[in-house]
Parts: sequence; C-alpha cells; structure tokens
Amino acid sequence: MKKKMLTTQELIEYMKIKGITFDLISETDAQTMLNKVNYYFKVTSYRNNFSKDITGKYQDLDFAYLTDLASIDMQLREYLFDMSLDIEHSIKVLLLNLISNDSDEDGYSIVTDFKKKHPSYYLNTLKSLSHNKYSHDMYLKHRYNTSVWVFLEIMTFGTLSLFVDFYFERTGTKSVKQIHSYLKFIKNIRNACAHSNPLLVNIFSDKEYLHSPSSPVQLAARSMNVPTKYLRDMKINDLVSLFFIHKKYQSTRLGEHRYSQGKQLIKRFNRHDCWYSNNSKLNDFFKILNKLIDYLIVT
Repeated sequence: MKKKMLTTQELIEYMKIKGITFDLISETDAQTMLNKVNYYFKVTSYRNNFSKDITGKYQDLDFAYLTDLASIDMQLREYLFDMSLDIEHSIKVLLLNLISNDSDEDGYSIVTDFKKKHPSYYLNTLKSLSHNKYSHDMYLKHRYNTSVWVFLEIMTFGTLSLFVDFYFERTGTKSVKQIHSYLKFIKNIRNACAHSNPLLVNIFSDKEYLHSPSSPVQLAARSMNVPTKYLRDMKINDLVSLFFIHKKYQSTRLGEHRYSQGKQLIKRFNRHDCWYSNNSKLNDFFKILNKLIDYLIVT
C-alpha cells in the first residue's frame, strides 16, 4: 500500500508520535535542516540504532542524534571511499607491472581474452568511455584495438574486481590471489560510499549477517585484534578486508595520512559520546573501527 506523502511539518509530527524528541534541536531548526540540508528518509534511517519500548516508541532518541549520525556517516563514507580509491590505484599499478614484465604478454591479447570470457563487461566499459565527454578522444583512438593499460584506466571498480579474478585464473600469481580473496568485500564498501548509501544502519543486525566469514578475512581480523564473532556482521567483514589490503599495498606515508584522518573521524564520533553512552551497537562499531585505523601504522 502506498504511503501518503507528508509535508515537512507533518513528518516532524509523525516523528514525535514515534517517540523522537526535539529537546536538543528545535522543531523550527529541524524543519530548516530537512528543507535545506538533508532529507527525511536518509536522516531517519539511523533510528534503527535505537531501541523501542513496548508501545513501539523510540527510547532516548532526540532528532539531534539523527542529524549527528548523518554527519558522522557522511565523513565516514568520504574517508572509506578515498581508501578504496587508494586500493584501486595500487591494484592497477601492480597488474600493469606484472603484465608488462611478463614475456608471454603483449598488452593486447589479455584484453582480447578478457573480452571473450566477459563480453558484456568489456562492451560496457567501452560504451561508458564513448559517452565520457572528457575522454571521447581516447575512445576514438583505442576502441578497435584496446591495450591493457588503456582498459585498466577506464574500467569500473566492479570490472577491475572481475579482471583480478580473470588474471589470477590466467596466471596463478600469488600476490593477485591475495587481492582476489578480499576485493569482492572491498567492492561492497566502495559502492556504498560512491552511491552515498548510509553505513551506520543495520549495524550488527540479522539483516546483514554472515554465516561463515572466509578464512582469509578471519586471518586478517586476527592481525588486527578484531574478534572473529564480529566478522559475522557484513560491514565489519568488508571493513577488515579494506583496511587489510590498504595496509598491504600503500606506502608508509599514505598509511600515516589515512591513520591521521581516521583518528579525526573517531574524535568526531566522540564529540557527543554522552548521547550514545548506552548504545552498545554504535560503541562497538567505533571501537572496531578504531582498531582498524590503528592497524594502518602497525609495524
């Protein structure tokens, strides 16, 4: 059944009925925020981190908590997206180095073979390039005879993940095997960040439950002192993969930079830590995130 579309004021009244208070932020300021800064569906998605009483009303939940979490989540997504871009760049550097130093490769046949095995991904990559206003000349120059250095430059993260699997099957290269074990999990984080999907929702819930975390991720988690039980949460599983591969393939300087940024993010969460003092899910999530950030500079 379709729900009635409500005005901003009606949405505020509905939130009050559901137990959300406006003590730390006025209804007027909340209305301004919903009209100009963020929208109801995204802001209120964070309410599932809070418990309800027997009547279905939220307990100890002020609208300010939701706007605060929306802000923290935005900064978290930006941080993790930058880390995924670091990883994407490093993987491309590694692959090009391996391929260019392989006497059995000419830089073109590998793309042809990938095209034969995954024609739709190849065609979609070239199609996307043809529609790119800034790189259309590249498409015209390379569309009929695409080299691996061009193909890697223009492919999406999803296609890169598939190409890594393809290259591992083709060569059995040990370093690529390791990336292959984690990249599909990293892709989940990368895509969520790229599409601005909230991350601080459904934390440690049955909606994102993994029955059996993979052995490589469990191994990585042990090196980070993250208890295995937390890997059954899909986001923790994916974050462990992202930080592990980032640590593995980034320079010391970049690792230190991301560590510093990560610590600022933890500091931002703690700005209003009293609001979440009784929220075990959020506190556990940020404790684990802090461990992952610390791992970036572990020697």
